[in-house]
Amino acid sequence: MARFDGGVVTQDEVLRESQRLPPNLRERFETGPGRQEFIRSLVDKRLLFQEATRRGIPQDEEIRRQVRELEERLSIQALLAQEEKAAAAPTEAEARAFYEGHLERFAQPERLRLARAWVMVPSGSGRPVWEQARQRAESLRKRLLAGEPVAKVAASGDGPERARGGEWGLLARGEFGNAELEKAALALNRPGAVSAVVQDATGVGVLVLQERRPARVPPFEEVREAVAGQMAPGAQRRVFEQLLTRLRAASSVQLSDGTGSPAGTPDVKP
Repeated sequence: MARFDGGVVTQDEVLRESQRLPPNLRERFETGPGRQEFIRSLVDKRLLFQEATRRGIPQDEEIRRQVRELEERLSIQALLAQEEKAAAAPTEAEARAFYEGHLERFAQPERLRLARAWVMVPSGSGRPVWEQARQRAESLRKRLLAGEPVAKVAASGDGPERARGGEWGLLARGEFGNAELEKAALALNRPGAVSAVVQDATGVGVLVLQERRPARVPPFEEVREAVAGQMAPGAQRRVFEQLLTRLRAASSVQLSDGTGSPAGTPDVKP
């Protein structure tokens, strides 16, 4: 992709370096002038390193120390990755036993699927604006109570749910972000029930219960992947500890007591 005195920049290098960029920047440097600019930056980096090498800077003791530490860290990461890959995956019986022993981790709370017809109120609005919004919300509520379809009523509002047929989402206790909305939603006990007019920081409106899903513990088959994810950290710790145990057993390790003498042995003075 480029040549200069002392080296070249290959296509593989350009691809590898570009993959490290954030997606929005990567698009800018994939074609045309942007790509040429990116290749030029790689050449410039090589030229700067050549000059640093000519001056002997890479041999600086502090730089060498940092290189050794980076090499050590990357090597350990690669070693642990090899060990984890070689370790046997949990058996079906082990996964089921973990699931049975940690059912609370997979339990799903009661959740409500709600629709909403909402009137937005600009931030900083005064009382008259809020009063007008409340009157409009009361009108939306009356239409819902009269049996008008939720999607049609929500389309007359101006909240984001108007584009989704009124669908607001599937929420559990503690996920509403507003105590008044949560209390009103939890009071709805049958599909189609309409709340009183409620308010939060964004505006006022009404909630409509679409579905009430009871709390449940899903069967193992449904959460098999989640079980594997929950087991992974423990498996990684075991691999790490087993590796260290083998290495320690194969090595002669002596720890200092802080004075320079091996722990558990007295200082010997000449």
